[in-house]
Amino acid sequence: MMEYVTKGLQPEDALRYFEEISAIPRGSGNEAAVAEYICNFAKQLGLEAVRDEANNVIVKKPASPGCEGAAPVLLQGHMDMVCVKLPGCDHDFEKDPLKLKVEDGWLKAEGTTLGADNGSACAQMMALMARDDYRHPPIEFVFTSMEEIGLLGAKALDPALISARRMLNMDSGASEEYQTVVSCAGGLVYDFKKKPTFVPAAGEAVELRISGLQGGHSAIMIGEGRGNGLKLMARVLHAIASELDLQIAHFEGGMKMNAIVSDALALITVPSGGSARAIEIAQALAGEIREELRVSDPGFAFSAKAAALPDKALCAADSAALANFLFLLPDGMRFMSQEIPGLVQCSSNIGILKMSDEEIYLCDCIRTAEPSQGRQLGKEFELLAATFGFDAEQTGGFTGWKYDPNSKLRATGMALFEKMFGREMEIQATHGGLECGEFIGKFPEMDIMTVAPTCVGAHTTEEAMNLASFDKVMQYLVALLGALCDE
Repeated sequence: MMEYVTKGLQPEDALRYFEEISAIPRGSGNEAAVAEYICNFAKQLGLEAVRDEANNVIVKKPASPGCEGAAPVLLQGHMDMVCVKLPGCDHDFEKDPLKLKVEDGWLKAEGTTLGADNGSACAQMMALMARDDYRHPPIEFVFTSMEEIGLLGAKALDPALISARRMLNMDSGASEEYQTVVSCAGGLVYDFKKKPTFVPAAGEAVELRISGLQGGHSAIMIGEGRGNGLKLMARVLHAIASELDLQIAHFEGGMKMNAIVSDALALITVPSGGSARAIEIAQALAGEIREELRVSDPGFAFSAKAAALPDKALCAADSAALANFLFLLPDGMRFMSQEIPGLVQCSSNIGILKMSDEEIYLCDCIRTAEPSQGRQLGKEFELLAATFGFDAEQTGGFTGWKYDPNSKLRATGMALFEKMFGREMEIQATHGGLECGEFIGKFPEMDIMTVAPTCVGAHTTEEAMNLASFDKVMQYLVALLGALCDE
Protein backbone atom coordinates (compact mmCIF):
# COMPACT_ATOMS: atom_id res chain seq x y z
CA MET A 1 0.00 0.00 0.00
CA MET A 2 1.47 3.31 -1.09
CA GLU A 3 2.02 5.99 1.55
CA TYR A 4 1.24 9.47 0.28
CA VAL A 5 3.39 12.35 1.51
CA THR A 6 0.65 14.79 0.41
CA LYS A 7 -2.12 13.05 2.35
CA GLY A 8 -4.56 15.62 3.75
CA LEU A 9 -3.45 18.36 1.37
CA GLN A 10 -5.70 19.75 -1.35
CA PRO A 11 -6.59 18.84 -4.01
CA GLU A 12 -6.12 15.43 -2.49
CA ASP A 13 -7.14 13.45 -5.58
CA ALA A 14 -4.85 15.27 -8.02
CA LEU A 15 -1.92 15.12 -5.59
CA ARG A 16 -2.49 11.41 -5.10
CA TYR A 17 -2.32 10.88 -8.86
CA PHE A 18 0.83 12.97 -9.01
CA GLU A 19 2.46 10.69 -6.49
CA GLU A 20 1.31 7.59 -8.34
CA ILE A 21 2.79 8.65 -11.67
CA SER A 22 5.94 9.76 -9.81
CA ALA A 23 6.40 6.11 -8.84
CA ILE A 24 6.60 5.17 -12.55
CA PRO A 25 9.87 5.93 -14.39
CA ARG A 26 9.01 8.32 -17.24
CA GLY A 27 12.12 9.87 -18.70
CA SER A 28 11.79 11.01 -22.30
CA GLY A 29 11.48 7.98 -24.55
CA ASN A 30 10.57 5.76 -21.60
CA GLU A 31 6.86 6.62 -21.34
CA ALA A 32 5.40 3.20 -22.17
CA ALA A 33 4.65 2.27 -18.56
CA VAL A 34 3.07 5.58 -17.57
CA ALA A 35 1.09 5.67 -20.81
CA GLU A 36 -0.29 2.22 -20.07
CA TYR A 37 -1.12 3.28 -16.51
CA ILE A 38 -3.06 6.36 -17.66
CA CYS A 39 -4.80 4.42 -20.42
CA ASN A 40 -5.93 1.71 -17.98
CA PHE A 41 -6.99 4.38 -15.47
CA ALA A 42 -9.26 5.92 -18.11
CA LYS A 43 -10.74 2.61 -19.17
CA GLN A 44 -11.53 1.71 -15.55
CA LEU A 45 -13.57 4.91 -15.44
CA GLY A 46 -15.46 3.76 -18.52
CA LEU A 47 -13.88 6.43 -20.73
CA GLU A 48 -12.76 6.00 -24.32
CA ALA A 49 -8.96 5.86 -24.44
CA VAL A 50 -6.47 5.44 -27.28
CA ARG A 51 -2.72 4.90 -27.00
CA ASP A 52 -0.81 5.43 -30.24
CA GLU A 53 2.54 4.09 -31.42
CA ALA A 54 4.35 7.13 -30.00
CA ASN A 55 2.80 6.40 -26.56
CA ASN A 56 0.55 9.45 -26.71
CA VAL A 57 -2.69 8.82 -24.81
CA ILE A 58 -5.98 10.42 -25.87
CA VAL A 59 -8.95 10.11 -23.51
CA LYS A 60 -12.45 11.37 -24.29
CA LYS A 61 -14.98 12.28 -21.61
CA PRO A 62 -18.59 13.04 -22.61
CA ALA A 63 -20.13 16.35 -21.56
CA SER A 64 -21.80 16.64 -18.19
CA PRO A 65 -25.65 16.58 -18.24
CA GLY A 66 -27.01 19.72 -19.86
CA CYS A 67 -23.73 20.63 -21.58
CA GLU A 68 -23.92 18.20 -24.48
CA GLY A 69 -24.33 21.01 -27.01
CA ALA A 70 -21.18 22.86 -25.97
CA ALA A 71 -18.15 22.78 -28.24
CA PRO A 72 -15.52 20.27 -27.05
CA VAL A 73 -12.34 21.42 -25.33
CA LEU A 74 -8.91 19.81 -25.36
CA LEU A 75 -6.70 19.65 -22.24
CA GLN A 76 -3.06 18.82 -22.91
CA GLY A 77 0.18 18.12 -21.09
CA HIS A 78 3.17 15.80 -21.55
CA MET A 79 4.06 12.68 -19.58
CA ASP A 80 7.85 12.69 -19.87
CA MET A 81 10.23 14.43 -17.50
CA VAL A 82 13.85 15.55 -17.55
CA CYS A 83 15.94 13.13 -15.47
CA VAL A 84 18.63 14.96 -13.48
CA LYS A 85 20.09 13.94 -10.13
CA LEU A 86 22.66 15.23 -7.67
CA PRO A 87 26.22 13.83 -7.75
CA GLY A 88 26.34 10.80 -5.51
CA CYS A 89 22.58 10.20 -5.67
CA ASP A 90 21.99 6.49 -6.35
CA HIS A 91 18.55 6.98 -7.93
CA ASP A 92 17.99 4.86 -11.07
CA PHE A 93 15.62 6.72 -13.41
CA GLU A 94 14.96 3.49 -15.32
CA LYS A 95 13.39 1.66 -12.38
CA ASP A 96 13.21 3.67 -9.15
CA PRO A 97 10.20 5.71 -7.98
CA LEU A 98 10.86 9.35 -7.18
CA LYS A 99 11.18 10.14 -3.48
CA LEU A 100 8.84 13.05 -2.82
CA LYS A 101 8.76 15.40 0.15
CA VAL A 102 6.82 18.45 1.28
CA GLU A 103 8.78 21.46 2.55
CA ASP A 104 7.26 24.82 3.51
CA GLY A 105 4.32 24.48 1.15
CA TRP A 106 6.34 23.14 -1.77
CA LEU A 107 6.47 19.63 -3.23
CA LYS A 108 10.01 18.49 -4.01
CA ALA A 109 11.99 15.34 -4.78
CA GLU A 110 14.99 14.06 -2.85
CA GLY A 111 18.14 14.41 -4.95
CA THR A 112 16.38 14.46 -8.32
CA THR A 113 14.15 16.47 -10.58
CA LEU A 114 10.52 16.44 -9.43
CA GLY A 115 8.86 16.03 -12.80
CA ALA A 116 6.21 18.68 -12.12
CA ASP A 117 7.19 19.58 -15.67
CA ASN A 118 4.79 18.14 -16.70
CA GLY A 119 3.41 15.72 -14.12
CA SER A 120 1.33 18.58 -12.75
CA ALA A 121 -0.80 18.57 -15.90
CA CYS A 122 -1.09 14.78 -15.99
CA ALA A 123 -2.29 14.63 -12.38
CA GLN A 124 -4.83 17.43 -12.81
CA MET A 125 -6.18 15.87 -16.00
CA MET A 126 -6.55 12.52 -14.24
CA ALA A 127 -8.51 14.20 -11.45
CA LEU A 128 -10.79 15.87 -14.00
CA MET A 129 -11.26 12.53 -15.73
CA ALA A 130 -12.35 10.86 -12.49
CA ARG A 131 -14.53 13.61 -11.02
CA ASP A 132 -18.21 13.78 -11.90
CA ASP A 133 -19.25 16.74 -9.75
CA TYR A 134 -18.57 19.64 -12.13
CA ARG A 135 -20.03 21.11 -15.33
CA HIS A 136 -17.98 20.64 -18.45
CA PRO A 137 -18.20 20.40 -22.25
CA PRO A 138 -17.04 17.24 -24.00
CA ILE A 139 -13.35 16.97 -23.02
CA GLU A 140 -10.43 15.46 -24.91
CA PHE A 141 -7.48 14.80 -22.61
CA VAL A 142 -4.21 14.51 -24.53
CA PHE A 143 -1.13 13.15 -22.75
CA THR A 144 1.86 13.53 -25.08
CA SER A 145 5.25 11.82 -25.05
CA MET A 146 8.84 12.88 -25.68
CA GLU A 147 8.19 16.60 -25.31
CA GLU A 148 11.55 17.27 -23.68
CA ILE A 149 13.53 15.83 -26.61
CA GLY A 150 11.89 17.70 -29.46
CA LEU A 151 8.09 17.72 -29.04
CA LEU A 152 8.14 14.31 -30.73
CA GLY A 153 4.88 12.97 -29.34
CA ALA A 154 2.93 16.05 -30.41
CA LYS A 155 4.52 15.83 -33.86
CA ALA A 156 3.46 12.18 -34.20
CA LEU A 157 -0.12 12.74 -33.02
CA ASP A 158 -2.77 11.76 -35.58
CA PRO A 159 -5.03 14.79 -36.19
CA ALA A 160 -7.94 12.46 -36.90
CA LEU A 161 -8.07 11.60 -33.19
CA ILE A 162 -8.90 15.20 -32.23
CA SER A 163 -12.20 17.01 -32.77
CA ALA A 164 -11.83 19.96 -30.34
CA ARG A 165 -10.82 23.38 -31.60
CA ARG A 166 -10.44 24.94 -28.13
CA MET A 167 -7.32 23.94 -26.20
CA LEU A 168 -5.94 24.44 -22.70
CA ASN A 169 -2.22 23.73 -22.75
CA MET A 170 -1.06 23.00 -19.20
CA ASP A 171 2.70 23.12 -19.80
CA SER A 172 3.08 26.75 -20.66
CA GLY A 173 6.58 27.28 -19.34
CA ALA A 174 5.23 30.11 -17.18
CA SER A 175 6.75 30.33 -13.72
CA GLU A 176 3.67 31.68 -11.98
CA GLU A 177 0.01 30.65 -12.05
CA TYR A 178 -1.05 34.19 -13.01
CA GLN A 179 0.98 34.13 -16.22
CA THR A 180 -0.38 32.87 -19.52
CA VAL A 181 1.78 32.30 -22.56
CA VAL A 182 0.38 33.56 -25.87
CA SER A 183 3.12 32.81 -28.40
CA CYS A 184 6.10 30.54 -29.01
CA ALA A 185 8.73 30.32 -31.68
CA GLY A 186 8.99 27.71 -34.36
CA GLY A 187 12.30 26.48 -35.61
CA LEU A 188 14.34 25.21 -38.54
CA VAL A 189 17.46 23.12 -37.98
CA TYR A 190 20.15 23.24 -40.67
CA ASP A 191 23.13 20.95 -41.15
CA PHE A 192 26.04 22.23 -43.22
CA LYS A 193 28.58 19.74 -44.51
CA LYS A 194 31.70 19.88 -46.65
CA LYS A 195 34.15 17.15 -47.62
CA PRO A 196 37.58 18.50 -46.65
CA THR A 197 40.86 18.33 -48.49
CA PHE A 198 43.91 18.06 -46.24
CA VAL A 199 47.51 18.74 -47.18
CA PRO A 200 50.78 18.28 -45.25
CA ALA A 201 51.16 21.05 -42.71
CA ALA A 202 53.99 23.55 -43.13
CA GLY A 203 55.28 26.66 -41.37
CA GLU A 204 54.41 27.27 -37.72
CA ALA A 205 51.37 26.35 -35.63
CA VAL A 206 49.31 28.46 -33.25
CA GLU A 207 46.64 27.25 -30.84
CA LEU A 208 43.73 29.64 -30.25
CA ARG A 209 41.26 29.06 -27.45
CA ILE A 210 38.12 30.93 -26.32
CA SER A 211 36.52 30.06 -22.97
CA GLY A 212 34.57 31.57 -20.10
CA LEU A 213 31.56 32.71 -22.12
CA GLN A 214 28.23 32.33 -20.34
CA GLY A 215 26.56 30.39 -23.12
CA GLY A 216 22.99 29.42 -22.21
CA HIS A 217 19.84 28.22 -23.96
CA SER A 218 19.50 29.78 -27.38
CA ALA A 219 15.78 30.40 -26.87
CA ILE A 220 16.00 32.10 -23.50
CA MET A 221 19.33 33.94 -23.70
CA ILE A 222 19.70 34.82 -27.38
CA GLY A 223 18.37 38.34 -26.86
CA GLU A 224 20.98 39.18 -24.22
CA GLY A 225 23.81 39.58 -26.71
CA ARG A 226 25.97 36.83 -25.24
CA GLY A 227 29.04 35.92 -27.23
CA ASN A 228 29.10 32.76 -29.35
CA GLY A 229 32.53 31.12 -29.19
CA LEU A 230 32.44 29.93 -32.80
CA LYS A 231 31.50 33.32 -34.20
CA LEU A 232 34.14 35.04 -32.09
CA MET A 233 36.80 32.57 -33.18
CA ALA A 234 35.82 33.21 -36.81
CA ARG A 235 36.52 36.91 -36.18
CA VAL A 236 39.96 36.04 -34.87
CA LEU A 237 40.74 33.83 -37.87
CA HIS A 238 39.52 36.51 -40.27
CA ALA A 239 41.76 39.10 -38.62
CA ILE A 240 44.83 36.86 -38.86
CA ALA A 241 44.03 35.83 -42.45
CA SER A 242 43.80 39.47 -43.51
CA GLU A 243 47.56 39.71 -42.96
CA LEU A 244 48.97 36.18 -43.04
CA ASP A 245 48.37 33.05 -45.09
CA LEU A 246 46.39 30.83 -42.73
CA GLN A 247 45.41 27.18 -42.82
CA ILE A 248 43.13 25.43 -40.32
CA ALA A 249 44.34 22.16 -38.88
CA HIS A 250 41.53 21.81 -36.39
CA PHE A 251 38.48 23.86 -35.37
CA GLU A 252 35.71 22.80 -33.00
CA GLY A 253 33.14 24.13 -30.55
CA GLY A 254 29.65 23.55 -29.20
CA MET A 255 27.69 20.41 -28.36
CA LYS A 256 24.00 21.23 -28.89
CA MET A 257 22.16 23.13 -31.59
CA ASN A 258 20.04 24.93 -28.95
CA ALA A 259 22.91 26.10 -26.73
CA ILE A 260 25.01 29.24 -27.25
CA VAL A 261 28.61 28.09 -27.67
CA SER A 262 30.73 28.99 -24.65
CA ASP A 263 34.09 27.52 -25.73
CA ALA A 264 35.94 27.13 -29.02
CA LEU A 265 39.33 25.76 -30.04
CA ALA A 266 41.28 26.29 -33.27
CA LEU A 267 44.69 25.05 -34.35
CA ILE A 268 46.09 26.95 -37.33
CA THR A 269 49.28 27.13 -39.34
CA VAL A 270 50.96 30.27 -40.66
CA PRO A 271 54.15 30.75 -42.69
CA SER A 272 57.48 30.26 -40.90
CA GLY A 273 58.26 33.28 -38.79
CA GLY A 274 54.60 34.35 -38.67
CA SER A 275 53.39 32.81 -35.41
CA ALA A 276 54.42 35.74 -33.23
CA ARG A 277 52.52 38.16 -35.47
CA ALA A 278 49.47 35.86 -35.56
CA ILE A 279 49.42 35.77 -31.77
CA GLU A 280 49.79 39.55 -31.60
CA ILE A 281 46.85 40.08 -33.99
CA ALA A 282 44.68 37.59 -32.11
CA GLN A 283 45.39 39.07 -28.70
CA ALA A 284 44.71 42.60 -29.89
CA LEU A 285 41.32 41.58 -31.27
CA ALA A 286 40.57 39.58 -28.11
CA GLY A 287 41.06 42.78 -26.12
CA GLU A 288 38.42 44.50 -28.24
CA ILE A 289 36.04 41.55 -27.84
CA ARG A 290 36.58 41.54 -24.09
CA GLU A 291 35.50 45.17 -23.95
CA GLU A 292 32.44 44.47 -26.14
CA LEU A 293 31.35 41.63 -23.87
CA ARG A 294 32.15 43.27 -20.52
CA VAL A 295 28.45 43.18 -19.52
CA SER A 296 27.12 40.03 -21.17
CA ASP A 297 30.20 37.83 -20.72
CA PRO A 298 32.52 39.20 -18.03
CA GLY A 299 34.29 35.83 -17.80
CA PHE A 300 35.47 35.86 -21.43
CA ALA A 301 38.97 34.40 -21.68
CA PHE A 302 41.28 34.03 -24.65
CA SER A 303 44.63 32.37 -25.16
CA ALA A 304 46.94 32.25 -28.17
CA LYS A 305 50.20 30.32 -28.05
CA ALA A 306 52.70 28.56 -30.27
CA ALA A 307 51.97 24.85 -30.73
CA ALA A 308 53.58 21.79 -32.23
CA LEU A 309 53.15 21.58 -35.99
CA PRO A 310 50.45 19.04 -36.85
CA ASP A 311 50.85 16.48 -39.60
CA LYS A 312 48.20 18.03 -41.84
CA ALA A 313 45.88 20.99 -42.28
CA LEU A 314 43.01 21.96 -44.53
CA CYS A 315 44.14 23.18 -47.92
CA ALA A 316 44.17 26.95 -48.33
CA ALA A 317 40.88 26.99 -50.24
CA ASP A 318 39.01 24.89 -47.67
CA SER A 319 40.54 26.86 -44.79
CA ALA A 320 39.30 30.11 -46.32
CA ALA A 321 35.91 28.58 -47.08
CA LEU A 322 35.36 27.45 -43.49
CA ALA A 323 36.65 30.63 -41.87
CA ASN A 324 34.70 32.94 -44.19
CA PHE A 325 31.48 30.92 -44.10
CA LEU A 326 31.46 31.00 -40.31
CA PHE A 327 32.48 34.68 -40.29
CA LEU A 328 29.46 35.61 -42.44
CA LEU A 329 26.87 33.09 -41.17
CA PRO A 330 24.15 35.04 -39.27
CA ASP A 331 24.04 34.41 -35.53
CA GLY A 332 22.02 35.90 -32.70
CA MET A 333 18.93 38.12 -32.68
CA ARG A 334 17.55 38.95 -36.12
CA PHE A 335 14.16 40.64 -35.50
CA MET A 336 12.32 41.84 -32.40
CA SER A 337 8.56 41.53 -32.07
CA GLN A 338 6.58 44.63 -32.97
CA GLU A 339 3.62 43.43 -30.88
CA ILE A 340 5.20 42.15 -27.66
CA PRO A 341 7.86 44.46 -26.16
CA GLY A 342 11.17 42.78 -25.42
CA LEU A 343 10.40 39.53 -27.28
CA VAL A 344 12.92 38.23 -29.79
CA GLN A 345 10.89 37.23 -32.83
CA CYS A 346 13.56 35.68 -35.05
CA SER A 347 17.08 34.49 -34.28
CA SER A 348 19.68 31.92 -35.22
CA ASN A 349 22.31 30.05 -33.23
CA ILE A 350 25.41 28.35 -34.59
CA GLY A 351 25.54 25.53 -32.06
CA ILE A 352 28.02 22.91 -33.29
CA LEU A 353 31.21 22.72 -35.34
CA LYS A 354 33.08 19.44 -35.76
CA MET A 355 35.95 18.45 -38.04
CA SER A 356 37.11 15.00 -39.08
CA ASP A 357 39.08 13.52 -41.94
CA GLU A 358 35.80 12.85 -43.75
CA GLU A 359 33.69 15.92 -43.00
CA ILE A 360 33.40 19.50 -41.79
CA TYR A 361 30.06 19.75 -40.00
CA LEU A 362 28.12 22.73 -38.64
CA CYS A 363 24.64 22.80 -37.10
CA ASP A 364 22.50 25.93 -36.85
CA CYS A 365 19.04 26.46 -35.36
CA ILE A 366 16.72 29.21 -36.57
CA ARG A 367 13.92 30.23 -34.19
CA THR A 368 11.03 32.39 -35.30
CA ALA A 369 7.47 33.26 -34.41
CA GLU A 370 6.96 34.60 -37.95
CA PRO A 371 7.36 31.69 -40.42
CA SER A 372 8.14 33.93 -43.41
CA GLN A 373 11.13 35.44 -41.59
CA GLY A 374 12.46 31.97 -40.76
CA ARG A 375 12.13 30.85 -44.37
CA GLN A 376 13.91 33.99 -45.56
CA LEU A 377 16.80 33.42 -43.16
CA GLY A 378 16.98 29.81 -44.31
CA LYS A 379 17.31 30.95 -47.93
CA GLU A 380 20.19 33.22 -46.90
CA PHE A 381 21.84 30.24 -45.18
CA GLU A 382 21.49 28.10 -48.30
CA LEU A 383 22.91 30.74 -50.62
CA LEU A 384 25.81 31.46 -48.28
CA ALA A 385 26.58 27.76 -47.88
CA ALA A 386 26.63 27.24 -51.65
CA THR A 387 28.95 30.22 -52.06
CA PHE A 388 31.56 28.50 -49.88
CA GLY A 389 31.04 24.96 -51.11
CA PHE A 390 28.97 23.61 -48.21
CA ASP A 391 25.94 21.39 -48.63
CA ALA A 392 22.95 22.78 -46.70
CA GLU A 393 20.15 20.51 -45.51
CA GLN A 394 17.16 21.33 -43.36
CA THR A 395 17.16 18.31 -41.06
CA GLY A 396 14.48 19.17 -38.53
CA GLY A 397 12.20 21.79 -37.14
CA PHE A 398 9.27 22.64 -34.95
CA THR A 399 6.18 24.73 -35.54
CA GLY A 400 5.67 28.16 -34.03
CA TRP A 401 2.54 29.61 -32.47
CA LYS A 402 1.88 33.18 -33.54
CA TYR A 403 0.20 35.60 -31.13
CA ASP A 404 -3.56 35.83 -31.72
CA PRO A 405 -4.90 39.12 -30.32
CA ASN A 406 -8.47 37.91 -30.89
CA SER A 407 -8.39 34.67 -28.90
CA LYS A 408 -11.89 34.18 -27.46
CA LEU A 409 -10.74 31.39 -25.15
CA ARG A 410 -7.97 33.51 -23.65
CA ALA A 411 -10.34 36.45 -23.15
CA THR A 412 -12.79 34.23 -21.28
CA GLY A 413 -10.04 32.63 -19.23
CA MET A 414 -8.38 35.88 -18.26
CA ALA A 415 -11.67 37.49 -17.23
CA LEU A 416 -12.54 34.50 -15.08
CA PHE A 417 -9.10 34.45 -13.43
CA GLU A 418 -9.40 38.11 -12.45
CA LYS A 419 -12.90 37.52 -11.10
CA MET A 420 -11.80 34.52 -9.01
CA PHE A 421 -8.47 35.76 -7.68
CA GLY A 422 -8.62 39.55 -7.86
CA ARG A 423 -5.65 40.06 -10.15
CA GLU A 424 -5.21 40.28 -13.88
CA MET A 425 -3.32 37.53 -15.69
CA GLU A 426 0.00 38.58 -17.19
CA ILE A 427 0.61 37.83 -20.86
CA GLN A 428 3.93 36.14 -21.59
CA ALA A 429 5.60 34.99 -24.79
CA THR A 430 8.54 32.68 -25.28
CA HIS A 431 11.21 32.42 -27.96
CA GLY A 432 11.38 28.71 -27.15
CA GLY A 433 9.28 25.94 -28.61
CA LEU A 434 6.03 24.65 -27.08
CA GLU A 435 3.70 21.85 -28.03
CA CYS A 436 1.14 24.60 -28.78
CA GLY A 437 3.05 25.19 -32.00
CA GLU A 438 2.69 21.57 -33.10
CA PHE A 439 -1.05 21.66 -32.38
CA ILE A 440 -1.55 24.93 -34.26
CA GLY A 441 0.38 23.41 -37.15
CA LYS A 442 -2.07 20.49 -37.29
CA PHE A 443 -5.15 22.61 -36.48
CA PRO A 444 -4.64 26.20 -37.71
CA GLU A 445 -8.04 27.22 -36.33
CA MET A 446 -7.28 25.95 -32.80
CA ASP A 447 -7.90 28.60 -30.10
CA ILE A 448 -5.28 28.05 -27.39
CA MET A 449 -4.77 29.29 -23.86
CA THR A 450 -2.08 28.16 -21.41
CA VAL A 451 -2.33 27.75 -17.65
CA ALA A 452 -0.04 26.04 -15.15
CA PRO A 453 0.72 26.16 -11.41
CA THR A 454 3.69 28.00 -9.96
CA CYS A 455 6.81 25.86 -10.32
CA VAL A 456 10.49 26.69 -10.04
CA GLY A 457 13.77 25.03 -10.98
CA ALA A 458 12.55 23.03 -13.97
CA HIS A 459 15.14 20.57 -15.33
CA THR A 460 17.21 20.83 -12.12
CA THR A 461 17.36 19.04 -8.78
CA GLU A 462 15.91 22.23 -7.24
CA GLU A 463 12.61 21.74 -9.06
CA ALA A 464 9.63 22.43 -6.80
CA MET A 465 5.88 22.90 -7.17
CA ASN A 466 3.91 25.30 -5.00
CA LEU A 467 1.08 23.32 -3.42
CA ALA A 468 -1.23 26.29 -2.84
CA SER A 469 -0.84 27.25 -6.49
CA PHE A 470 -1.53 23.69 -7.63
CA ASP A 471 -4.80 23.79 -5.67
CA LYS A 472 -5.67 27.23 -7.04
CA VAL A 473 -5.13 26.12 -10.64
CA MET A 474 -7.26 23.04 -10.04
CA GLN A 475 -10.12 25.22 -8.80
CA TYR A 476 -9.65 27.52 -11.77
CA LEU A 477 -9.76 24.65 -14.28
CA VAL A 478 -13.04 23.39 -12.85
CA ALA A 479 -14.56 26.89 -13.01
CA LEU A 480 -13.25 27.55 -16.52
CA LEU A 481 -14.64 24.28 -17.88
CA GLY A 482 -18.01 25.26 -16.42
CA ALA A 483 -17.83 28.67 -18.06
CA LEU A 484 -16.99 27.09 -21.41
CA CYS A 485 -20.29 25.22 -21.32
CA ASP A 486 -22.04 28.53 -21.88
CA GLU A 487 -20.11 29.64 -24.95
